[in-house]
Amino acid sequence: MSYENEEHDEVNGVLSFAGDDRKLGGQIFQSLNGYLSSVRAIGITAKIALPHIAKWAKNEIEEIQSEIEQYVSGEKGTEEGSISISFESAREFASFSRTLSKFDEIRSYNYLSVLSTSLFTQLFSEYDSFIGNLLKSIYLKNEDLFKGISREISLSDLLEYEDLRSVKISMLDKEIETFRRDSYIDQFISLENKFGFRTLRKFKEWPEFIELSQRRNILIHNGGKVSDQYLRVCEREGFKFVEKPKVGDYLGIDFEYFAKANRLLSKVGIMLSFTLWCKVFPKEYEQIHRALNDTIYNCLVQKRWHLVAELVDFSLSDSMRKEISEIALRVRTINSAIGLKFADNQDAANKILDSMDWTACYRDFKLAIAVLKDEYGEAIDIMKSIGKTGEIITQPDYHTWPLFTQFRQQPEFYEAYYEVYGEHFSERVSTEKGTVEAHPSHSSSSGKK
Repeated sequence: MSYENEEHDEVNGVLSFAGDDRKLGGQIFQSLNGYLSSVRAIGITAKIALPHIAKWAKNEIEEIQSEIEQYVSGEKGTEEGSISISFESAREFASFSRTLSKFDEIRSYNYLSVLSTSLFTQLFSEYDSFIGNLLKSIYLKNEDLFKGISREISLSDLLEYEDLRSVKISMLDKEIETFRRDSYIDQFISLENKFGFRTLRKFKEWPEFIELSQRRNILIHNGGKVSDQYLRVCEREGFKFVEKPKVGDYLGIDFEYFAKANRLLSKVGIMLSFTLWCKVFPKEYEQIHRALNDTIYNCLVQKRWHLVAELVDFSLSDSMRKEISEIALRVRTINSAIGLKFADNQDAANKILDSMDWTACYRDFKLAIAVLKDEYGEAIDIMKSIGKTGEIITQPDYHTWPLFTQFRQQPEFYEAYYEVYGEHFSERVSTEKGTVEAHPSHSSSSGKK
């Protein structure tokens, strides 16, 4: 599945891109990929570390409780509801005191809160780095944009540079640094003015994005306590509180909130990258569509179903469908439907599938439709009719394309696979990049695996 063979761009490789990033906007695409990788790494860290710390803290408290109980007698104290604690030696008293101090430390140091807050704020550090890299990539790709930079420089400083390009890079770095010191609201307004947008802030999660950024501010600068500015900015930008906090209330970061922030910051990065790319380099629509399809596919491979589902309103919008080929659009629709289906929104998946006419398309697409609608009997028939190599689907795709995740759980799939390829699914499959080896989790009725 590669775009490397230019003669077959419309058929081979429409599922994912495996070529040189320079074909897909160079640094623009690399900046986005680096950012998405970093955000995902932070999310994985949270998923692994937070439950581990919670379990550790629980075990520590249980251990402390056990140590305390050995000093507690069955007798009641003099006051109602009190207990009696006795020690046989000064050593026992010292040990008991250390145990209480340890308990107070665990109770006062909310390790989960510290780590979740740190990971949450790191998401924004990655975003700040990304937006700078993205802008630098765009300016260096279209140096006419340098004409819009207006900065003063003394003659003595100018003479320190080796050449004009060094001057331009230095001015750009200072421009970006100034940009990044602005609030996110002002940053978006600046991008609208600089690149001629009218609706850059008109995505539905804008109020939520601003609330995230404002919560980050109070966590860093105000110990997580709600400020008047937090409330004022959130309400001005249209954020609707489920239960409006009061000034002075503490707002933390639970895992559900963190996961939502992780997805939204990923989505904002994707939307900014492709929106700016389309605006500044409109003739690169072919590379843009391939890159967006690749981004969606990679998210599916990483099982970021909810992110793909939440991207649908952008990835299938009129502006992102401009100049797209029919096959690329069909692939994007299929992959978007995969995200919706695995995000438990089958109705929305069916809706975008039914929005297109699939009657005269490749059998490969009809197989995808049948699989997505759980029509496995029809899917088996189409799979057999496609044979060893379809117009789009090849043997490795049955192993790697997330489309077939649930299809591979059906026993009859393995029988059909064996009938088509003459080998069991668990055997190795040769590809241009090596071999793919996968083992089914379900056996067929004939005992095949």
